[in-house]
Amino acid sequence: MPKRIKILAASIACVAILAAGIAWRLIAAGEAQASAARASPSLEIRWHGGGIVLQGMVRDAVTQQALAASAAARLGGESEQVIDWLDITPAAPPVADPAALARLILLGQEGWHLQRRPTEGWLAVQFPADERSLQAKTLLQAAFGPGVSIRLVQLP
Repeated sequence: MPKRIKILAASIACVAILAAGIAWRLIAAGEAQASAARASPSLEIRWHGGGIVLQGMVRDAVTQQALAASAAARLGGESEQVIDWLDITPAAPPVADPAALARLILLGQEGWHLQRRPTEGWLAVQFPADERSLQAKTLLQAAFGPGVSIRLVQLP
């Protein structure tokens, strides 16, 4: 009888170790995925090559349509020059004022590049201290709200 108890105890210990290993792998994979999600921009806008690229996530179709319409207007109605890879995802960071973001798209210049993360946004521009760039920063702050820090960086 004691031999059976030892075998049973050893089997239970092996199953427990296996379960702990599987749980650890699942937790590590989830953390890696969450870390990658925080590192990648949730919204990206690029003005280049005579077109505008809209990429990332927005919360609703109204915001998506406002951005795409503004990009087409910026390009003189050339909607085929707008690349719209925006996914509508309720978990996307909010856009407090889609109209302000649409005005930024109209204001933007060739080479500008916007990236939005949950708590920060940055806009790469040719001249961070010129009037157009400062106006863009004001529009970004209005678009993303006071809880998001906004930075202007100089294009390389």
